[in-house]
Amino acid sequence: MRYLPIHIETKDVTIRVFGGGEAAEAKLRTLIKTEARLEVISENISLEISRWAEQGSLTWRQKSFEASDLTGARLVYAASEDDGLNAQIAKLAREQGVLANAADQKSACDFITPALVDRSPVLVSIGTEGTTPGLARALKADLEKRLPADLGKLALLTKKLRAKVKKQLPNLSDRQSFWAKIFGGKDLSHQLRLGAEGFTNTVESALSNPSEEKTGQVALVGAGPGNPDLLTIAAQQSLHGADVIIYDRLVSQQVLELGRREAEYIYVGKTPNGPSVTQDDINALIVEKAREGLHVVRLKGGDPLIFGRADEEINVLRDADIAFRIVPGITAAAGAAAEIGASLTTRGKNSSVTFLTGHDTKGYAEQDWKALAKPDARAVVYMGVGASRFIQGRLLIHGASAETPVTVVENATRPEEEVVSTTLSSLADDMIQAGIKGPAVLMLGYSANRADVTQILKAVS
Repeated sequence: MRYLPIHIETKDVTIRVFGGGEAAEAKLRTLIKTEARLEVISENISLEISRWAEQGSLTWRQKSFEASDLTGARLVYAASEDDGLNAQIAKLAREQGVLANAADQKSACDFITPALVDRSPVLVSIGTEGTTPGLARALKADLEKRLPADLGKLALLTKKLRAKVKKQLPNLSDRQSFWAKIFGGKDLSHQLRLGAEGFTNTVESALSNPSEEKTGQVALVGAGPGNPDLLTIAAQQSLHGADVIIYDRLVSQQVLELGRREAEYIYVGKTPNGPSVTQDDINALIVEKAREGLHVVRLKGGDPLIFGRADEEINVLRDADIAFRIVPGITAAAGAAAEIGASLTTRGKNSSVTFLTGHDTKGYAEQDWKALAKPDARAVVYMGVGASRFIQGRLLIHGASAETPVTVVENATRPEEEVVSTTLSSLADDMIQAGIKGPAVLMLGYSANRADVTQILKAVS
């Protein structure tokens, strides 16, 4: 390890930045978050630095560099647009015993500012010893998604509780074991959701009843349409902290890979016209795992609140007095619309869009066909592959135009995505010709606008 990562006190110290352009601005974006007195020395400054000066975040001294400007500074950043001048400033600073950083000149630097994940007072610094700043930024972006935004509040609350824990558990080893059980290596967002009172009660309860059996927690998480890049940050955090992941058929392997390797993965998929795990069995499994004190993620394709039977699982969890939360996901309709370049609502055309299912518990689902057959109606049908001819017939009988555009999107947002552009009169036949098996959504009244989508049009004889 060539560079030692340290945290330097910045309160009431002076940090000087020499330069007023892009390089200086980049340094200042981090420095203005500190409690240091920031001074910028440059003949000219950018609009952004000028705005920070007007806000009182820093002081601008409009002048060229002089050696005397180094006096009294704790840290110096040489960030002018002149590499020669930057090297000179760093050399003079070093001679005066002041630590200096020269922009993009590793050999002239006494220190390197790492990429930071700021959850003050929690700070995570990432350094690559100046070899690959791009990798440091990528790691920072990944950690930003994993660490809850309110992590700092949890740290401050824990600080207040440490004295109470220390008084009751004077042995260092006992305290370390206690805090390990409190945080448990699980998703920290659970503790954050408890709030100050809830987390305090959890700690005090653990101190009073060290052997008390712990109740788990459940997250109903939307896995989106399949592309892992479309997963929400909250969903990723839930997967990272899960002990058990109970997942459906529509959850992609790429999304599953975001969970921990040590987690237990349980498949409860419902195959159309094939073997399925009953909803009652799924409910019982969720409750069973949670009562073992585990963090359970019930992972559903798309959004759990749209045709995901989430209400049945919510009711069971409430009856069992098990804490749960819901993490919405991008629903298939939104994913498919984005893929074909079509807005779900368009001013002047449709002020609403209907999400409907092709099947219900009794078979093909009946809808308000008269309303759906209107020229300005727009709808997205889930689980409609097997019901396509039924839907086609019902709409035509109720007066829908045979030329109504319909776009079918199979495996929306995934590499194996298929798009079929057709009309209502040809819908069922074109789906058969294209080999559409599902999962797919039928977008009634929508045309594919992207030039590169696959269009399969049946010739009219």
